[in-house]
Amino acid sequence: MQIKFTDFKSEFKFFKKDISNSLNKVGIAGEYVFGKELNKFESNLRKFFKVKYVLGVGNWTEGMVMLCKALDLKKDDEVITVSNSFIATCGAIAYQGSKPVMIDVDDTLNIDIELIRKKITKKTKAIMPVHLSGIPTNLDKIKKICKENKLWFIEDAAHAFGGKYKNKLLGTVGDVGIFSLHPRKNFHVLGDGGIIITNNKKIFQKLKLLRNHGLKNRDEASVWGTNSRLDNLQASFGNFFLKKINKINLRYLKIANYYTKNLKNIVTTPKYEQKICKPTFHQYIIRTKHRDSLKKYLYKNGIETAIHYPIPIHKQKAYLDMYGKLKLKNTELFSKQILSLPIHNYISQKQQDYIIRKIKSFFVTKSL
Repeated sequence: MQIKFTDFKSEFKFFKKDISNSLNKVGIAGEYVFGKELNKFESNLRKFFKVKYVLGVGNWTEGMVMLCKALDLKKDDEVITVSNSFIATCGAIAYQGSKPVMIDVDDTLNIDIELIRKKITKKTKAIMPVHLSGIPTNLDKIKKICKENKLWFIEDAAHAFGGKYKNKLLGTVGDVGIFSLHPRKNFHVLGDGGIIITNNKKIFQKLKLLRNHGLKNRDEASVWGTNSRLDNLQASFGNFFLKKINKINLRYLKIANYYTKNLKNIVTTPKYEQKICKPTFHQYIIRTKHRDSLKKYLYKNGIETAIHYPIPIHKQKAYLDMYGKLKLKNTELFSKQILSLPIHNYISQKQQDYIIRKIKSFFVTKSL
């Protein structure tokens, strides 16, 4: 049996009619950049999240770069975040000229909240937890720290569209939530894209200018901006995917729970507080000290896996050259143990049982 880590082909076949309708609609209207579909998408998202302001942007990274500028972050201003994330989390902060300050993670792979206060300085301007795999940490505690220290609370919700913390959708707990619409995400478009949500009018107005060259109208620029507009066709794709996302997220959760039920006594399975959060499980990450040999064994048996992420950001050359060496004990240990199993809307029960069976058979040989 061959099981790929992602299955874009099956998704395309499933949504082929919707995709075709979107292409025809946008083409006939002749609206490719801005237009009715983007307006509709942003309106639909405002209703979905129950927030005042939504912006479709080119991608998560550009969204974060623009947010740093909108928050008026200066050179050497600090944003507290984590290292076990995609490079963009810190790359966007550094690109803007500010400094990402790394905090180690706890056993949930989330930011260790108990370490945050020790890292706050006069230069600290924001705290940005990463909802890795769509699993949040205790956001109430972070919100309290931000309030006490007058810091911005940014949610890196790239993996977390539709996930919940208590009764709130992820991205709505902090001052700003930023989402990725990359094709691998549970909720996505068919290319690059991103979303920024907020209830802060000043932030929204600045971002709206920044995403379109700083233009207040066709011919007048009031600030220097960039070009980071979610195009009308991708917004149209987003409009029909939005109707499906709650059902898709429930499917991911069901798959994740089945993995956990069958693997919890063999490997370290994802940890989260079930009473207060509902994850999206954009990824299903297990941990084992036999990670590398398990990955090879699964590949030999036709199962593709991935590692999110094999080299922590603070170990990347880009970080080392700018900020020097840093020791994050858990982050470094877990980077050698983590393994992402296939999880997507089109994986079958038969395929999942095969993956579980092969993992069990691998550990039987380890115990002999």
